[in-house]
Amino acid sequence: MRLHLIGVGGIAMSGVAGLLKELGYRLQGSDKSFPYPPSSRVLEKIGLEVKLFSEENIKSFSPDAVIVGNSVKANNPEVKYAQRQGLPLFSFPAFLEKYVLPSKKVLVCAGTHGKTTTTSLLAHTLEFLGENPSYLIGGVLKESGLNFKKGNSSWMVLEGDEYPSAFFDPLPKFLHYKPFAVLLTSLEYDHADVYPDLNALKSAFARLLKLIPENGFLVYCEEDPFLKELVSSFSLKCKILSYGINKGMTMLIESKTTFSRDKFLQKVRCHLPGRGEFFYLLPIPGKYNALNSLGVLTLLSELGIDHKKIIKAFENFQGVKRRQEIVYTNEDLIIIDDFAHHPTAVAYTMEEIKKVFPAEWKLAVLFEPRTNSSKRKVFQEAYISALSRADFIYLKTPPGLNSVPEEEQIDLNLIKTSLERVGKKVCLFKKASELRWLPEGKTVLLCMSSASLDKEIEILKRLSKK
Repeated sequence: MRLHLIGVGGIAMSGVAGLLKELGYRLQGSDKSFPYPPSSRVLEKIGLEVKLFSEENIKSFSPDAVIVGNSVKANNPEVKYAQRQGLPLFSFPAFLEKYVLPSKKVLVCAGTHGKTTTTSLLAHTLEFLGENPSYLIGGVLKESGLNFKKGNSSWMVLEGDEYPSAFFDPLPKFLHYKPFAVLLTSLEYDHADVYPDLNALKSAFARLLKLIPENGFLVYCEEDPFLKELVSSFSLKCKILSYGINKGMTMLIESKTTFSRDKFLQKVRCHLPGRGEFFYLLPIPGKYNALNSLGVLTLLSELGIDHKKIIKAFENFQGVKRRQEIVYTNEDLIIIDDFAHHPTAVAYTMEEIKKVFPAEWKLAVLFEPRTNSSKRKVFQEAYISALSRADFIYLKTPPGLNSVPEEEQIDLNLIKTSLERVGKKVCLFKKASELRWLPEGKTVLLCMSSASLDKEIEILKRLSKK
């Protein structure tokens, strides 16, 4: 079967391309521009050349079907040509549902925060333990440099996204996945461009939970009040397991992160039913990641895997690209690249990073509100509160801000002024070349955006050497 992928430069679509190629499909892919890392590196590894949008791409390839990424609009020239030719159009979740998932036992990790890291840890652990899973993740595993794998077992690990599947397929992606088990990390209002309020978002998650079969199970974080409310709001036929800080069936008792030799190391103490209390080491920082690992531990223990084997796999986890990734260090500067963009994730990440380093280290933040939701003023006050945790703030104006209705746009000048009123130094910029200064003294620089900040990071590295 010959497939053309429109919008292949997105991180999820790059993984879909890799998975389908390993499954034996003949592929080509296109996008509006050449992709940036980490998607570009995934596509290079699988040997897929990215063509720029043109109906000639489809004419010359004659695909049997077309897979359309969720960033692609109805007026795309390739979409319009494919429709004129009567070619079948699929969102990638719908294609997986029809052609890949029927033979799989699907484990879905979902939630507003932490789902990429949690999915990655689950996939890594199953692979480390020889279970040979297939997986598809919205982030790149450091150990392989890839975000997908075609395994030979029935296990399929999927990151469950609540965003619509495509312009012609409004179903949230995770509703295509027909899970055997679901691991829910968190629930908070997000995707303001799609969901009018929290109740609309809750309804999407409720529909996901109702897909779990009677012999399957749900694992959720009891620490999250909205999740607890959601799970208790209707009767599920599947088995329900919970985890939390000194609550839930599996309990996080204590966690502490240290930084040494350019690496994070977290010591986690927990209590697992039937196994008692024990410690394990986790090479990713923060209490939120300790909770994410506890979710994976709970799920895999329910599958009958011994906890000692699970925590051995945890200790060998190398992490995920752009998830609290240390990309540069010298004696006075540590740069961490992170995907955080929701204000709660921004605040959590900053708080946990600050706990790791001595008081004399200052925290600088480079933040870009790039997602469709974060470009809107709905989170404006929350961003001011979150960013005020830093000593210095670089605030980047994202591309496409003017595509948001003016009355709904986030006001970056207001954020800058509000932060300066409480004594913060703020640099508001549009291009990486506008960066001119670094804080004096020992500094941890936390870079947060849903897109690559490689250019900004390179310039700040050069500034640190002057």
